[in-house]
Amino acid sequence: MALVPSTMFRNWWDEMDRFHRELEQHFQRLSTTHDFPSPPALPSFKEFFRPWREVFQELEQQVGGSAKVEEGQDKYRVIVDVQQFAPEEITVRTDDKCITIEGKHEEKKDQHGYISRHFVRRYQLPQGYDIGHVRPSLSSDGILTITAPRLVLPAPGERIVPIERQNRPAIKV
Repeated sequence: MALVPSTMFRNWWDEMDRFHRELEQHFQRLSTTHDFPSPPALPSFKEFFRPWREVFQELEQQVGGSAKVEEGQDKYRVIVDVQQFAPEEITVRTDDKCITIEGKHEEKKDQHGYISRHFVRRYQLPQGYDIGHVRPSLSSDGILTITAPRLVLPAPGERIVPIERQNRPAIKV
């Protein structure tokens, strides 16, 4: 099941609320210019549908967990709440430019009956971060933190290169 990004949902929600306000203003102008009885006061669109908004937010957290992305000077970090999944049910993959998080568990019994969950989240890593050194970390309370460090480019000019020492001869006698 694909989830609608929360910003898209919020924009839609705000647009519907704006439409509702404009409609109310239109009818108020009509009632002041004509001698119609005034309609009863209606709750705003957001107030009327508030329980549904909360239900959608709760579903998003249950299915795919809430996520937060932080892009800093030294690292790129994705924080995902995956407490509904066991550590072995979570996979983090990288390709040339994306980090993909997948959580899946088969049907399990809970207090309401049986439930199965599956989510996939994909994040395109911005330029300047090292996809080869991505590190996932899962806390004991089910928070998955994935960190990608800044891409380190060697400084131009002369530098001293450290020599690696080995405790065995290169030539066997």
